[in-house]
Amino acid sequence: MKKNLILLKIENSVLVIISVALALIYWHVESLHLGAISTRMITFSLFIVYGIFTQYFINSNKRMAAEISTLSITDDLTGLYNRRGFITLAEQHLRIAERTKKMELLLLFADLDKMKSINDNLGHEKGNKALIEVASILKEVFRESDIIARVGGDEYAVLGIGATRNDWASIESRLQHQIDLHNAIENRDYKISLSVGVAYSDLENNYSIDALMSRADTLMYEQKRSNRQ
Repeated sequence: MKKNLILLKIENSVLVIISVALALIYWHVESLHLGAISTRMITFSLFIVYGIFTQYFINSNKRMAAEISTLSITDDLTGLYNRRGFITLAEQHLRIAERTKKMELLLLFADLDKMKSINDNLGHEKGNKALIEVASILKEVFRESDIIARVGGDEYAVLGIGATRNDWASIESRLQHQIDLHNAIENRDYKISLSVGVAYSDLENNYSIDALMSRADTLMYEQKRSNRQ
């Protein structure tokens, strides 16, 4: 992101330099006292050049601003949304659900079990590979319209748009199936295991994103403690 910001400043500075240079050229042309037609042609050419450069830098600035905006809500390692992106988008959907009274939401919190053991015994490169693999599993289970994010070191959150309590059994089955498929790959150094917690916002009870995340997080850690016993 810092690189893009630097490039943005450089391009803006270049545009200022070009503007000054064209103004100086125009002033020099005026001082030569050329014929009216020649002066108009040169002036017209300068305006065309200025317009082309200006449009280029405007488009470039817009593109770079969009890239910076995307980077600010994206997790570098997995390509999923980060915590900021998740909360921003989830709050938008919660407001829509509250306003329309036609959409239910499911919020899943997931934590990669034994992440510390993977890092300590196999190294951080393997740990990063495991984090990326969990992201891949979640994308295989949920739809493109759902909001999937890595919200912490080994923690993930998913907002299932339009998903209800009745859908959870099917989602849980697909999730376990994908985990099993990944764990069945030969010559693995580690196994993927997730502790999960699920909270719901339905037509009768619209909760804030903080309340949903807190509820799902509590249930997730209850499952994690249960798995350790």
